[in-house]
Amino acid sequence: MNEIRRPLKYSIIAGCFLFVLSLCLVLNVSVYMNYRNSLFERHQAYVRDLLHFVASNLDIEDLKKCLATGQKSERFRQTQAFLDNIKDHYEINYVYVIIPVNTSDRDNIRNVIAGMSSYEKKYQPDMEVQLGGLTGTDYTAEIAALYYNAMNNKGEITYFEDDLDRFGWAYTGVLPLVDSRGEFFAELCVDVSSTKIHDDLRRQTIINMAVIVGLGVLFTLLFVLWVNSHVIEPIAALGRGMSEFAEKSHGQRDISQLAIRAPEIHSGNEIEALCHNVVKMADDIRTYVSEILETESALESAQNEVVRMNQLANKDALTGIRNKMAYDEELKKLTWEMESGQDRFGLAIVDLNFLKRINDTFGHDKGNVAIRKLCYIICHVFAHSPVFRIGGDEFAIILKGSDYENVDALIAEYYEQEAKMARDETLEYWEKISAAIGYSLFDRMLDSSVESVFKRADAAMYEKKRQMKAVRM
Repeated sequence: MNEIRRPLKYSIIAGCFLFVLSLCLVLNVSVYMNYRNSLFERHQAYVRDLLHFVASNLDIEDLKKCLATGQKSERFRQTQAFLDNIKDHYEINYVYVIIPVNTSDRDNIRNVIAGMSSYEKKYQPDMEVQLGGLTGTDYTAEIAALYYNAMNNKGEITYFEDDLDRFGWAYTGVLPLVDSRGEFFAELCVDVSSTKIHDDLRRQTIINMAVIVGLGVLFTLLFVLWVNSHVIEPIAALGRGMSEFAEKSHGQRDISQLAIRAPEIHSGNEIEALCHNVVKMADDIRTYVSEILETESALESAQNEVVRMNQLANKDALTGIRNKMAYDEELKKLTWEMESGQDRFGLAIVDLNFLKRINDTFGHDKGNVAIRKLCYIICHVFAHSPVFRIGGDEFAIILKGSDYENVDALIAEYYEQEAKMARDETLEYWEKISAAIGYSLFDRMLDSSVESVFKRADAAMYEKKRQMKAVRM
């Protein structure tokens, strides 16, 4: 029997190793890119919403006048307090207004105004920016060029990332501000830390690699065991039988000795019956390949489903605020914060009264007007809390920060506006909206979950409805 120079078993192991290595690289790169894009899309949405919110509260003309005169007006001081409040209550590094001057290495940015946290005002007062002051060497020429180029994107937000911030990696959003004549004045900027994104990406990459390599090794082991049992050993047994037959046949004149001894093959595949099972062998191979293709197809379908879910809108079409899907995601975050000991939050439930009566009497378009008007008022009153539309006539407010502290006053403010509308004879019936508000603040003695807080807020809302004699039938 000829010596085997390249055993089939070792060739299969080498092939499996190369296949698993290639699969690890492809899958890990794909998962990394999808996960990275998902994380940065959430950061971008957070920065975009915050920029638009801050921009809507800025008095551009006043800032422009203060910069020209070098004097801080009362409105400027109010804007400073507003930005300080933003710095205190939002997860950001900086919020500031600047004017790019040039792209040189020094004095390339002019300061207008910047928010300071309570901690900074108490312990780092020297961080306060000077109105109209230049930044010296605070910004490199490369970073200054990014701000400078963003001036040309009027009405559009420019995003970029750098690792020069003392907090680590920083993700910056830049929104050009224009005056009443439509001319560029300055840039509103928000910096948020993206260090956690990079940490999460590194951790997720390690986990993905470990899982993929583990599955690859398991696949290789099982595959090699299967091939050894069903292919290599039967072929080796058949080879030994053929070798014995050849040795006995040399110079043999006894016809009864010219017979091959059937080897002990119990593989149950095509080799056992040789020629008669060739078709069966082909069927087995086709079945095996089909299983691989089905697995690849299932993986592709799962990846497509992930992409599709990431593309689902989380905004309510009628009001423009976030919808039930976004609300559910926010509750998951609240649950995590609650379990981490961050328990200063509450939920308020707002339910529009008499929507069915408006729809039946005046039409659904008037009912939509009432829904949008209610949404506008509660978003204005609870300006520091996220508002969600979770049902046809129902809204939810996650109370945090100053809204958490002043919830009773804010609810009173809402009902005061509702009373004014009721007395306004110029308004149509559907414009004189009426709603019931119920709220509850998280209490560790009463609540074991966010759902418990919601149920107490919902019960309070229905109690308010009964008091207003507006319970839905």
